Amino acid sequence: MSDSTVPNTPDASSSDAPRPEDAIGDNPPSETTPDPESSLREPAAATLPEAAIGEGAVDRVMEGHTYDGIREYDNPMPGWWVAIFVITVLFAPVYMLGVHVFDFIDDYQDDLAEKGVELAAIREAYAASGPSFEETPAALQEYAQDASLLPVGAEAYQTTCASCHAADGGGLIGPNLADEYWIHDPSPEGIWLAIKEGFPAQGMPPWGDILTSDEKAGLIAYVTSLQGTTPAEPKEPQGELVVGL
Repeated sequence: MSDSTVPNTPDASSSDAPRPEDAIGDNPPSETTPDPESSLREPAAATLPEAAIGEGAVDRVMEGHTYDGIREYDNPMPGWWVAIFVITVLFAPVYMLGVHVFDFIDDYQDDLAEKGVELAAIREAYAASGPSFEETPAALQEYAQDASLLPVGAEAYQTTCASCHAADGGGLIGPNLADEYWIHDPSPEGIWLAIKEGFPAQGMPPWGDILTSDEKAGLIAYVTSLQGTTPAEPKEPQGELVVGL
């Protein structure tokens, strides 16, 4: 008859067994208390002082703390975690004094004011880099007569206006922009107001906040230039006859 031993037979010197090299800093086996109710133990195996296979020979298991197969250990926190915790605790009073007493750390209002100054500088630099769009009657009249704005205006027209007024201004859903009949004010001020605010009730959206300064000025010039042209398929007149455009 062959000799048989019970799995995990206790060794008199097991509590003093050396720890594995990769377990430096963990609990020594003498401090290890494995959970007798661990699901990793075989029901027929004896309850031994060593940790069950898979628990780790240097883990301190809290007896009775097994829930749904999850075991609770009483191991020390990792050193890096403890170091971060200590640093945050030490930094907390420095931060509080720096913000509320000695004012050497900026708070939210300080950051907001600083960013406001930076934003104002960006706006000034942008305004200085090129002419801004003006809505005065004199400026709008100047845009309408500036032929150099026509290429930009033609491109903006094809993007925003051609689907309703036709590529040549003859009118589709929207009215004909080339004849002498106008539903609204045909002056540069009226054209700009129509572009800016649109006519939502008639299906024309406002474009004032979408177009760039150059596109706004160019669109006024281009729509003005369509007056008196001959579209391929002009829409029937709409509105009132305006003489002297």
